[in-house]
Amino acid sequence: MKKGIFCLEGLWSSSVKDRSTIQPILELMDKRGICDHIHHSCATKEELVYFLNRFKSKSVQNKFPILYFGFHGEKECICLAGKVKFSLSELGETLKDSAKGKVLYFASCDTLDIDERKIKNLLEKTGAIAAIGYKVKIDWMQSTAFDLLVLDALQSDRFDWRGIQKIKEYISTEYGKLGNKLKFRMVINDRIHFPRKRK
Repeated sequence: MKKGIFCLEGLWSSSVKDRSTIQPILELMDKRGICDHIHHSCATKEELVYFLNRFKSKSVQNKFPILYFGFHGEKECICLAGKVKFSLSELGETLKDSAKGKVLYFASCDTLDIDERKIKNLLEKTGAIAAIGYKVKIDWMQSTAFDLLVLDALQSDRFDWRGIQKIKEYISTEYGKLGNKLKFRMVINDRIHFPRKRK
């Protein structure tokens, strides 16, 4: 089954003439028959939260289980227009218990340059099976090309414990050199396989 991409993208520049967007790589995947996508631009926190709430719909999540954030970033957050920050903690609260089995993909500089425990807390809070992103400032063209490869790799297996492990191994084996250069990171939710025991 194709795994669609629900993409939320910020503004890349304050100039009204700037037409930069990652949408063409999503359209390429559509045209190649790899997967469908939904794309929305978000300039403000209110717009971002609105579309995150739309993502919570089961009818959307069933077809679009990859939540892809195309934004500028800083450590532990993504950045909107006017350098407004939206933290991973805020994301966790917004998506609390409503992203079970989904993948959170941060196509942004530095966002995942944090202690792995914080990422796993985000995964546990939202129920997402994996968080993907970068630990450094990334070259726009290289990272966009790499995103395309990773988004394609996410189609190769199921979003369950065994499947996501295979996907991670495939990305590391096939694209490890570029991934290492970009300080690419993929953290898997251990609770999917090792649920916390009830007391």
